[in-house]
Order: sequence, then structure tokens, then C-alpha cells
Amino acid sequence: MLTIGKLLLWSSCSMVEKDVNSSDLGIDHVIVIGFDGLSPDGLQNANTPNFDRLMNEGSYTMHARAVMPTSSSPNWASMIMGAGPEQHGITSNAWERDNLILPAVVQHNDFLFPTIFHLIDTQIENATVGAIYHWGGFGRLFEKEAVDFDQNTSTEEETAVVASKFIIEKKPNFTFVHFDHVDHAGHEFGHGTSEYYASVEKADMLLGQVLEAIQTAGIAHKTLVIISADHGGLGKGHGGETLKEIEIPLIIWGKYIKQNYKLVHPVYQYDNAATVAFALGVRTPEAWIGRPVKNAFKGFESIDAYQFVEPLKEPIIYPKAEGYKKAGGLFDEEATVVIENPNTRGELRYTLDGTMPSSTSELATEPIEINTNAVLKSAVFNYGKMNSIVAESYFRIKPKSSKRPIRYELFYLQKLSNIPSLASRIPDTTGACFEIGSEEIKDLIKEHTVVRFRARINIDQVDRYTFYLRSDDGSKLLVDGQVVVDNDGDHGVKETDGEIELQSGKHDLEVVWFNGIGGAWLDVYVKSPNMPKQILPTTLFN
Repeated sequence: MLTIGKLLLWSSCSMVEKDVNSSDLGIDHVIVIGFDGLSPDGLQNANTPNFDRLMNEGSYTMHARAVMPTSSSPNWASMIMGAGPEQHGITSNAWERDNLILPAVVQHNDFLFPTIFHLIDTQIENATVGAIYHWGGFGRLFEKEAVDFDQNTSTEEETAVVASKFIIEKKPNFTFVHFDHVDHAGHEFGHGTSEYYASVEKADMLLGQVLEAIQTAGIAHKTLVIISADHGGLGKGHGGETLKEIEIPLIIWGKYIKQNYKLVHPVYQYDNAATVAFALGVRTPEAWIGRPVKNAFKGFESIDAYQFVEPLKEPIIYPKAEGYKKAGGLFDEEATVVIENPNTRGELRYTLDGTMPSSTSELATEPIEINTNAVLKSAVFNYGKMNSIVAESYFRIKPKSSKRPIRYELFYLQKLSNIPSLASRIPDTTGACFEIGSEEIKDLIKEHTVVRFRARINIDQVDRYTFYLRSDDGSKLLVDGQVVVDNDGDHGVKETDGEIELQSGKHDLEVVWFNGIGGAWLDVYVKSPNMPKQILPTTLFN
């Protein structure tokens, strides 16, 4: 009888792992290949024969989860540190060892949480470890003394060539390969575009080169390959809380891995490093929270009943969402709304007052006519139960003859990482618009641009109002000169809120927002006890 460590045998002969000694797996080499910004959508819609082959011959999920925020530094760190930002302290791309807010709970190097590089270097005798990475920022996340080969490449093509040569010549115990070009396409052209899918197809070709190197080196029979990403994306950015940004693919391939096996239990970013450690028989620190994805390995099963539940696709509300732009929009006099079910089963139900739809809400069987501001929410119901994520949309209706009530000023500056003082600056461009946000003036936004919006708002009744800023990069909202929401800083799309009690009557509203580099977005929302959360309604500017 084959014994792997200590096994608990069930009458059905299935095996549940119990304190398994992972050094008996027979894996001598692990290669982690990370593609910056690679989303499940990219793999599902691009032509990717190499990714597809590894999924067919290995284990995989399209629902692994990144950590928050969904930006590069926190997620690459979590991938190699077996822990999240709460433990390792790398909470943004601005993190440096001499520029941090949250110190790591434990440290190996000064201010650096222990990584898988360090564990392999100290626990495997004469280990050969390499790091080849296209994005230079990755190089600050690991212990330099733990790596025998450390190269920051200039292009994705060079990355594949250097990694392949290193694998063939050195047959390393551990190699981390990082490709950055998919993220570049996401930022420049947008996720879900033909250009983005082309970058994924190029990633597939480069992956093929690395796989060929593993075969040429003669180590495929003792090699584990793990493929993943730091985050997905939405529109031209990331950093937010949507499934499109937080879900990432995970593919595990090798001789000891189950074939064509869809992982059914939740997998998290920090489980990547724990899986590497498990495969190579490396002990992990107590400070790590990651767990190895053992269900991917032959001979390991789980009796955990809490499996990942894949919901039905959410309804599509037209005019539909595009990137960070919510479904709905600004309309003259009235809007016609169509709700579509992208699934082959279920019925659509909706509400117009911002409340959650239920099994008794209105059925969406035909177009809906709206002539007042509305917050429409819809979900797919199956046998009386909600089976999808709730889709939400914001419809703002204005008189056709209304004048633009909001003034804006644009300032073209340099090297912005926070909102600068505008007290003595003369704007480069001024104008008027109907809404406070990025959409209406998007053609005017360049890198390192500051925009100041000013308007008078009318409050009908005394109440506590919550304002929300959803922006990439930083933003601030002031009412009557008082800062109510501070969402400043260099970051991806992030939402922050603040409260203020307002008396009835007119008030001065000011929003200042800046775009550094990369994606640019701004939405402003308001809510009160008598009003659902919504993009600033047109009635506020009467």
C-alpha cells in the first residue's frame, strides 16, 4: 500500500491528507510564472493554446482572489510572502522600506516580511534560486541575498529569453518569472478590448517558450509550474473592489498534479507561496496565513463542504456599464431601460428606488420608461431565490433646456502624487458641465492633471448627508469650505466617504481631483436617510 506521510483512509479508499510530509512528493523544481494584469476574462476570450493545454493537463481555477487593494505591489508581495497586506504591510505601490505606514508583523530583513525566496535559500542545501522580472518594482519585494540570479528585464521578449536560458543552464530549484506587458495593454487600451486580448495571446506565446525550456532542460518530470496574476482589471485601471479586478486565474501543472481538474475550494493570492513551500518540503513561518492548494495534487482530497459557489451572471442593464462607468447615465426628459439576462435560466426582477430586489419585485419582461432620477437594481432569480450578483445602475434625468450648473478648472502640472495647493495657480482650461465626474471632460484629462469642480447645491430638508468619492487618483470633497471626504493620494479606483449635517437651503460644493499616470476616473455619490446612495442627482443642482 502506498503511503504518503500520514493518511486517513476512508472506506471508499479516498484519502484525506493529515500532516503530510511534502518532501516525499518528488518535486525538485518549482517555476512560478506571473502575468501582471492577466484576468480570467483574458484567458476565456483570447486564443491561448499553451494556457489551455496546462489547464487540460493540470489543475486550475478562474476564481482565485487577489488581496485588497487590487494593485501590483500588495499582490506580488502576497504571492511570494504567503500573507496579506495586514501582515506584510505592503499596502500600496508607494511602499518602500523607507516609506511605509504599516510595519510587517515579523521581519527577516529590515522592514521586509520573509518571502518564499528566503525560506528556500535557508532550508534547501545548495539551492539555486532565480528571479527574472519585467516590472522593476518587483525587485524591491524580496531578499536580494536569497537569490542567485536576479535580473530586471526591459521587455517581455527579453524576459522569456532570459528565463529560458536560466532554466536550461542552471536547472534551478525555484524560479520566479514576471511578465508586465498584459497590464500595459490594460492601462493603455482597456480590459476586454481587442488589444488587451492580443497581449494575452502574446503572453501565451511567451509561456510556450518557457515551457519549451523546461523540456529542453530535462526537468519536466520533476517540475511544478504555477501560473497566476496579481490582479484583473476594469476599464483602463484596477485597484477597486469589483470581481473583474479581484478575481485572477491560477493554473498548477506537473507530473504530480491532477489533470483537467477544476479547483472547487476558494484559493487566495497568498496560497501561491504556501503551495511552493509544500511542493519543495519547505517549512513556513507561523506568521504566514497562506495554505497550500493540496487538492490540486494527486492523492489529496478534501471533505470540506464549503466549496466555491459560482453565481449566475448578473443582469446587463442598458445603457450598459463600460469600464468604471456605471450603467445608466444622464438623459434629457426620459430614458428607456432594457434589462437582459445573460444566462440560459432564471427570471429578472428589479427595483427603481435603490432597494435590493426580491422574489416579489417587478419582473423585467419589457423595456422600462423612466422620467425621474432613479437607482435601478436587478438580479436573476431561480426558483424564488436570488442566484446572481445584483446589477445596479444610476439614471439622472434633466430638463432638455437646462443650463450646465457646474464650473470646472483644469490645471496641467507635473509629477503629481497628491492634490497640490491651487491657491495661486491659474487654470489652463475652464468650462461648464452637467455633472461632477471624469466622463464629461475625459478628452481634456492628461497625465498629471488637476480638476476643480464648483457648484451650488440645494438641500430641501435638514438631514445628515453622506458623500462618496470614487476616484483614480486622489480626490477631496468640500461643502461650504469644509472638507467632508478626503480620498487623496496616488491610488487606483478607491471609494471613500464622509458625513455632514446640512441645513435646508443653498450650499457651496467643491470637488478637487487629480490624475497622475495610468487610468483616470471620478464619480461622486450622495446618500441620506431619505435618499438611496446615487450619483449626484440632477435635482441637487436646481
